[in-house]
Amino acid sequence: MSVSVSVDVDGVAGLACRPGGPWEGRLTSRSEHEYVWRGLERVVGVLERHGARATFYVPGATLLERPSVFAELVAAGHELAHHGHAHLPTTACDEREELDRGIEALATIGVTARGYRSPGWELTPVTLALLPELGFVWDSSLMGDERPYRIGPLVELPVHWRLDDVPYWTALRDPREVLAIWTAEHDQATGHLTYTIHPELTGRGHRLTLLDGLLDHTGPTITHGDAAAAA
Repeated sequence: MSVSVSVDVDGVAGLACRPGGPWEGRLTSRSEHEYVWRGLERVVGVLERHGARATFYVPGATLLERPSVFAELVAAGHELAHHGHAHLPTTACDEREELDRGIEALATIGVTARGYRSPGWELTPVTLALLPELGFVWDSSLMGDERPYRIGPLVELPVHWRLDDVPYWTALRDPREVLAIWTAEHDQATGHLTYTIHPELTGRGHRLTLLDGLLDHTGPTITHGDAAAAA
């Protein structure tokens, strides 16, 4: 059994997938996403204390806001993966352009990503067909199994809402309750699990106890998405 901790560093770009836009003038909603930088600092601190390495999925637009932050993550042994450019829903954008722009943004800090995650986890057949053409080896957007599986030439590292922090924090759940669910999922799993957190959410206050407790429970089984796809 192995585990990947994946961190979606959406930042303000994450508003693009929110229903009911436009979001340009909604300063409170924007400020929640601007907290991503403080939350990211706190999340990275927890990972460092545990000696754990995570996979950070970052939209190109977010990376270009503070490229040095992501260069430092790579230097510390973490992995960066592609998460679109403007975090636009794949059903409402030029998918080739979004992929190309995200690749270009990652290249500014010398990163060639091998993994991809669709913004909002809505992967389309068009994007799926483009990924191998553009050199991607694995995806982490689908839910067709609990264990890694192949979808064409790609390895799929499946996700699920029960292993994502957003539904729990939207309902203002107690972090200890969420930790009990996540550790139970770990103990019942028979293959690789991918957990997903968002720094602007899990990086706030006592919610960090979720990540801290999860790493205490899983121990040294944490692995990068690239290593999980190769296993």
